[in-house]
Amino acid sequence: MSCCFDYALYDALEFLVLMQTASLHHRKVWSRSPRLELFFLKTYARNGSYGCKWARLMMVVVIKSREGSIVMGKSLFTMELNGEPYDRGYKYGESCKNLIARMIEEQFFQEFSGKLTRDQLVRHARKYEPFIQDYSPEIADELKGMAEGSGQSYDEIVMVNALEERKAFERPHCTAFAATGNATVDGETYEGQSWDGIEGEWWDGELSLLFKVRRKNGPDLLNYTNPGILVCAGLNSNGIGINWNTVPQKEPTVGVPTYIIVAEILRQKTLGDALDAVTRADRAGYFNFIITDDTELYDVEATPSDTDISYGGEFVGHANHFVSNKFSSAENEGMTSSSIVRHNRINRLLKDNYGKIDLEVCMSFFRDHVNYPSSICCHPGDDPDPKQRGLTLDSWISIPSKRELWIAHGSPCKNEFVRFSL
Repeated sequence: MSCCFDYALYDALEFLVLMQTASLHHRKVWSRSPRLELFFLKTYARNGSYGCKWARLMMVVVIKSREGSIVMGKSLFTMELNGEPYDRGYKYGESCKNLIARMIEEQFFQEFSGKLTRDQLVRHARKYEPFIQDYSPEIADELKGMAEGSGQSYDEIVMVNALEERKAFERPHCTAFAATGNATVDGETYEGQSWDGIEGEWWDGELSLLFKVRRKNGPDLLNYTNPGILVCAGLNSNGIGINWNTVPQKEPTVGVPTYIIVAEILRQKTLGDALDAVTRADRAGYFNFIITDDTELYDVEATPSDTDISYGGEFVGHANHFVSNKFSSAENEGMTSSSIVRHNRINRLLKDNYGKIDLEVCMSFFRDHVNYPSSICCHPGDDPDPKQRGLTLDSWISIPSKRELWIAHGSPCKNEFVRFSL
């Protein structure tokens, strides 16, 4: 045992050296690097499972002591879906049934415990169903397949897809941007977003899903999502991309849930059709969308009763409050200082890097810690209220012309961006 301990200590010290090296390279997480993979293999060969577990524990201790939170977890879940809409939904539901069940339990039944009964929540969700069916029969079929595959009721799957409209809104999420034309090095369009939640939603990395969807009719999709939600963001094979922000939810109503509109946008062949997907929806909630194609970008602020569509020009950045003249004065009740700072910060970064924006510069935007811990790269901090301990769960950059999505799974200041493509 003493020999085993000595070797494990030696290997843990070697790991500290690797971590120090990592800190000199944009603080990338080396758990995916060949050097650290070799390190763990050596540790296991010398010491067996005891030494390997000990060294991994050292890794957690080092990261936690240096950063204040653990952001390493399981790899991003990826899967390809194909066939008819119902079949795609069924495969999604069957493959992620435990995660979907957890999503329903934690985000709804536990969240509203003592306020609303399960029956009341499900009956409320049922009110959205005719709106979804009228808006997109394809999406409705996909949700029905997901319900069957996951073993949940259709009402419960619809409830999850109305997550944005629930009133138990804890804290503002996400910073988004897009840049194109003269603002970028090569004239490419780049679009990106941080996907922020709270520390308790990290789920050891299991909250995040990425699907490559092969459709028989219409564009293929590369979409990021969370369990039970059809689409959270992404791009399609025609180059249409969408990222977005939560904004103050003044009076959400029954209608087409925001996540369903996001899913419908990605099914469109042109930028005009994507904008029409917003305006023709009988919207349930409030949101800001940044919609792009290979060369153009638009910013869309919306409420259940109105929209403000602006041409983004060469760049646009947005956080979690309305900024258009139409909505900014009347609809920003509940706006936070964090949103103001992040909105101004992302737009300053875009302006300061005008003409120099490329993939690496976009990645640097998401590692920004101005106003830490409530920065673009969001961290838990030391707030005693767990619902205020924010965390950037994932970040991504899409390049529509290349049909690429680069994702950092976990805090972007500690994780590398990995390329996915259609």
